Amino acid sequence: MVVLLDLDGTLIHTASTKYKEYKDGISQISIEDVPVFAGAREFVATLTNQGHKVYIISDSYPSYVKTISENIFHLEYLALSDKPNTSKTLKFLSDKGVNVNNDDIILVGDSSLDIHLGRKLRCKTIYLQLYNQNSEEFDDNDGIDERTTLKYGPTYFAKNYNTALEIVNFPSRHLLAIEGAALGLDTCNAIRFWNYKAPDHIVAIRCLARQENGACDKMSQAKIYYQIDNPERTAETLDILAKGASSYLASLSRYSQHYKWDIFTYVPDKTTTTPPNKMKEIFNLIETTIPKGDIFSWSDNIRTSLRQEKNYHDRSQYIDQNLKINSSNLVLGKNIIVIDDQLTTGATAFAIRKKLKENGANNILFITLFYMILEVKDDKICPKCGKPLSIKVNRRNGTKFYSCQPERYGGDGCGYIENID
Repeated sequence: MVVLLDLDGTLIHTASTKYKEYKDGISQISIEDVPVFAGAREFVATLTNQGHKVYIISDSYPSYVKTISENIFHLEYLALSDKPNTSKTLKFLSDKGVNVNNDDIILVGDSSLDIHLGRKLRCKTIYLQLYNQNSEEFDDNDGIDERTTLKYGPTYFAKNYNTALEIVNFPSRHLLAIEGAALGLDTCNAIRFWNYKAPDHIVAIRCLARQENGACDKMSQAKIYYQIDNPERTAETLDILAKGASSYLASLSRYSQHYKWDIFTYVPDKTTTTPPNKMKEIFNLIETTIPKGDIFSWSDNIRTSLRQEKNYHDRSQYIDQNLKINSSNLVLGKNIIVIDDQLTTGATAFAIRKKLKENGANNILFITLFYMILEVKDDKICPKCGKPLSIKVNRRNGTKFYSCQPERYGGDGCGYIENID
């Protein structure tokens, strides 16, 4: 495996603004003053001893990166890499004889810039989140924000070096549940998108796969996502979605000793949805020991779609006004799991959480099959007008293509299209 390691915030504790003058080459840092994360030296040493090719990829100034890379970690490095642009990183890897089209490349970093770069390189990424972000003064330019970084769609998430090392050596075991199921693997991982712990209850949001948007690694499953709304979706697609959700639910009973979940339910589809009862069909296929129940229904006179509401406030209001709980007796004092097809702004999840709490629910877990990740554009330029091309997916068959998105589809391009092999 080729392992690309970010430096600041990943191996050394230097994301705070007080280290900016060193990273910018204004002042020289001494080896004794470098705040190395506990376990970082051992992490790097283990990777190299196991035979992985390990390099540091950093945006910081050359003398700073050289001092730390060579004297502390004994690694070759690229400084001033200009993340998330790929040109310098690609040249560096080419000079080292690394085939960038190889699937055995993984990038480990602590910021949205790292994950953004990894997606443009089409390699797997690990978001390594070592900081207590509430106690640090961060440089905004470093992209140190957990919610934003998760929205960029890392392949994996790790809170420590041991987990990161496990991912590098056994990556398939750590895939998100639906992304694993698509490869015939039984994984139970989810993105922990939001946690709220009160003295008497918890509310959490978990996501089982990424809704690919633009350039991404090969583990993402855009084809399966677009099949959810396809009237001609296959039994195989439904089976993958159900197996991923089933694996995650099974892990709750194995690993959670604190909560007994009383009911498992879903966000139903409106009568106008195509295909009809798409979530109900998936819900029925999910295997779980948690009792299932129908809690929600839509108002009879609803004619519009949630997708027509573009901002968080309007989407929340839409749910509040149109989705109802069939009976408060179903939720009073209960620990409830709700599953839905996707997380976009979070409005649906939080509006449903509010509605459940108002009706006396206790702990709430909101699960989505997919979550929308931010768009990452390739570096490919339109040969006709010179504008950046976007990567799009054919909703019917899941194939990808480059698009110079024209105005009628929300862009400003010329309409050029090129298939992606």
